[in-house]
Amino acid sequence: KARASRPAPPPGPPLEPRLARPRASAREPTAGRRTMASYVIAGKADDPAFARAEFAAKQIEAACPNVYFQYEMKHPDAWKDFILSVFRQYDFHGFSDEFGGPLVWTHEGELVGNGAEFVQKICIEKFGMQDPPSLTDPLFRAIAADNLKTVRLARHRQEHGPPFAEKCEAACVRAQEAGLVEPEMFAEKRRTLTCGASLEVWVAGAVQGATSRDRVKIDLGLQVGNVGGDEGTHIVALHPRPLARKQLVLLPQRLVQEVDASPRRGALTSAGSSELQAPFSPDDSSNPEAVGQSPVAAAGPETGRALEVPIRDFRGEPKEDLGLMDFTAAMEVLNGVGGVATWMGLRAGAEFRQPLDTHLQVLSYPLHSQGEDCPLRYPLELLFESALWDGVQQLKVFPFKHSFSALPIREGTPEEKRKLPNVLGQAAFDAYEAAKATFGEGSCSIAFTTSWFAMLPLEPPAEGSAPGEAWLQLPPPHPVALCGIVVAPSLQRGFPETAGLEVGSSTGKLVSTRALEEGIPEGSPEFEAASREVRIAARILGCPAELLGVWAKA
Repeated sequence: KARASRPAPPPGPPLEPRLARPRASAREPTAGRRTMASYVIAGKADDPAFARAEFAAKQIEAACPNVYFQYEMKHPDAWKDFILSVFRQYDFHGFSDEFGGPLVWTHEGELVGNGAEFVQKICIEKFGMQDPPSLTDPLFRAIAADNLKTVRLARHRQEHGPPFAEKCEAACVRAQEAGLVEPEMFAEKRRTLTCGASLEVWVAGAVQGATSRDRVKIDLGLQVGNVGGDEGTHIVALHPRPLARKQLVLLPQRLVQEVDASPRRGALTSAGSSELQAPFSPDDSSNPEAVGQSPVAAAGPETGRALEVPIRDFRGEPKEDLGLMDFTAAMEVLNGVGGVATWMGLRAGAEFRQPLDTHLQVLSYPLHSQGEDCPLRYPLELLFESALWDGVQQLKVFPFKHSFSALPIREGTPEEKRKLPNVLGQAAFDAYEAAKATFGEGSCSIAFTTSWFAMLPLEPPAEGSAPGEAWLQLPPPHPVALCGIVVAPSLQRGFPETAGLEVGSSTGKLVSTRALEEGIPEGSPEFEAASREVRIAARILGCPAELLGVWAKA
């Protein structure tokens, strides 16, 4: 084979960069450092001969720090076009169009030869290295398999963009820098042991009461991307007031529209005429600063555009129940970032949530307040793993009606497909339908991961009723409570606690009324007013299981 003796011609098309693995990262020459020699090693990613040449080059690099190697590792489908362009660029002759590689040459354009010639002439004769293992050694087949995986990932990234986890992290950083997210502030985080299991209570601000808003605008900068197969059935957005660092909201494409970010007055809603405001404002003021919401989140100056998100009208539209596409989209997100998916569906009771909180959500790990040294991803992880192992479907930590089960992957599903979003989504949907068959089609809170599913059936009181007053003061906690994080509003001690007496001393109930506590008989002149005077024991914040079960279905 002829060697090119003249300097390399001007560079042609740039060579495809290789995604370096830690074991295969090449040291780039640095300014001021004398380079003894530099070589280019090109080959097919799945070729053991390329793996052997790469292995030998690493031995040289380890012994001779001033020797630099550039690795051009190509997908088998891209190899032929690449190597033919190299032949033309460097005027290398004597190779057929079907040359399979590897090929080695210097940066000055001098041909070294194929893999075997490189090992003999450069590794052994020039640098005095030992002959590497033979080409048939299993080590090189393993390296070749790893190389092929690397280039496949690189090709997928080039065609489809970065993995969802990277998109999510980048969006989170951008949103934080732009002031689009404001994490929920907690006055206190308590940890208790119940039935041998760890539960946490995160005490937030006071509940804002009923809301009549049926839609909200969020800045377009909160959008992460689309999930749900090729169709992209759901938009994934960051929650503006997250409980955890990454709290994602899965919004069905059919419900969301992109609009101008400026406030729109007089927009007709299901509750009448009202404004579309910044997320999570506790009143109907159109001034975001007056209600504790940053102007950025309200007006969206970063993009000038916003996503208009309506409520998921589970109580009014049967079709707005969760379906297979919802669970499949959630599994795609869970596979990407890890975490717990949650949702609360209410058929009755006054609406106390903001529109975003009526949609499916994913809270990424870790979900606890124990710091980085804690090995758990969420408080009840050990309990759940034990229950899955034993096949238990009722958990002692929850003294009320609930269901818990492993995801029922359908029989006959091949092992290599059991973690695909469509398979996991079908399993979660089947678990959801099975739980509804047990508890009915009413209100519920659910939480699930890629391995388990849990449901808490709820029994909301009628709007305007005496229990409805308690519902507004102490509504059911966020569904993340099903994995051990019970988010509760702050509670101020009132009478009779301010007088040194306990609520529930006569009834045994932590949520009661003056009528029950004082034994005022129904039908008496004072009963109606007394039945609406809600009394909540402040000590309920130290009883997370009881707090979660206040509105559980009897």
